[in-house]
Amino acid sequence: MDWKYKHFHQARVFAAPRDPLLEAARAFMRESLGWRVADTSDGFTAEGYSFSHRAIAHLHIQSAAGGTSVALELLVQRAGSTGFMLFDVGGYYNIQIRKWLDGIQWSIHQRLTGAHDESLNPLVLAENKPAARIFNGCLVFIVVTFALYFLVTFISAVVGLLTGHLFLLGRGSLIVHGIWARIVSALILLFGAFLAWRMWSVSSKR
Repeated sequence: MDWKYKHFHQARVFAAPRDPLLEAARAFMRESLGWRVADTSDGFTAEGYSFSHRAIAHLHIQSAAGGTSVALELLVQRAGSTGFMLFDVGGYYNIQIRKWLDGIQWSIHQRLTGAHDESLNPLVLAENKPAARIFNGCLVFIVVTFALYFLVTFISAVVGLLTGHLFLLGRGSLIVHGIWARIVSALILLFGAFLAWRMWSVSSKR
């Protein structure tokens, strides 16, 4: 398991020549997302931030039957200002990658037709959709809920280690007494310390 980055992969075939598509993809990642772009032998790499986490996108672009294939590999740094990401809550980054691929489609359409309608940019459309705003609000609510749950569990573990009475909050709340309460509390605190150490070590390498 890669403790520094979480990896995501998606690919799509576009009905367009490779060179115009490459330019359109570069423009979208640089202008619409504001990410820093650097060319590679088979495409380019883009670096920026997504949901307060530093991210690196590797785009591999090559000719394919019926058009041009774009394979997007996204590496998202687990440690960020919103906390440490163990998993993709709500499939957020997979949804973002689909939006980016839609944005590349929009960008190549703009270039081939000469249109300049920014309102049709998938990122703009997503921001204006009530469903997107609700999803983002729910995502923030889930993150905050998880953070509060871990905080309550940490405090319970400290109390359990000191007193021998551990209360674990959940669907069926559990109360453990005696030596087992101290053992479980110690394991919880060790796991929390491990996550904190991983976050610190990843952040210190930036």
